Amino acid sequence: MNTITPIASLSDTLLTFDGVDEDIKNGLSTISESSKGLIKFVDSYRNLTRVAPPVKKAFYFKELAERVISLTREQAAMNGAVCTYEEMSEDIILYADEGQITQILINLIKNAVQAEARNVVITAQLTPSEQTVISVSNDGLPISRESQDEIFVPFFTTKQEGTGIGLSLSRQIMRLHNGSLTLTRSDENYTVFTLLFR
Repeated sequence: MNTITPIASLSDTLLTFDGVDEDIKNGLSTISESSKGLIKFVDSYRNLTRVAPPVKKAFYFKELAERVISLTREQAAMNGAVCTYEEMSEDIILYADEGQITQILINLIKNAVQAEARNVVITAQLTPSEQTVISVSNDGLPISRESQDEIFVPFFTTKQEGTGIGLSLSRQIMRLHNGSLTLTRSDENYTVFTLLFR
């Protein structure tokens, strides 16, 4: 990063000078774009490899879900989507890192909105064995059969602007919580991701 950042900055600055030959401008643009691409890659790799250990505390999941919906409401509305929460069991208390779980839910909602979902529903329930199951479902475009095997692989993406680390990072966070994140359904009706806290 110490080497790449100044190259990106310097090439951008040189591009603003008047009287620079067109071939040189093209070369500087290539250097600038390549440098920015490398910076983005390194940042993504850092995020993936440096997941902090969760700082767990007990909280009502309903409050977190409502906060996440509030945080994503504007982006969802701009894309014609609505996000709601349904609690299937009363007063679900989660013992987890609030910030990290918030990050997972925001990522899943963002992905749903990018897949042209109109309805995103977060549900939470307790199983008879006291496990907490949180599902995030949406009615957007389904994930192709081929991609379903790859979506949790670091840097795999089907989106032009995607980094390919969101789902991989989310799964890593769930593993640090001794839980799991899986794609449990994706067809023409719904795509469902399930978070399981043991």
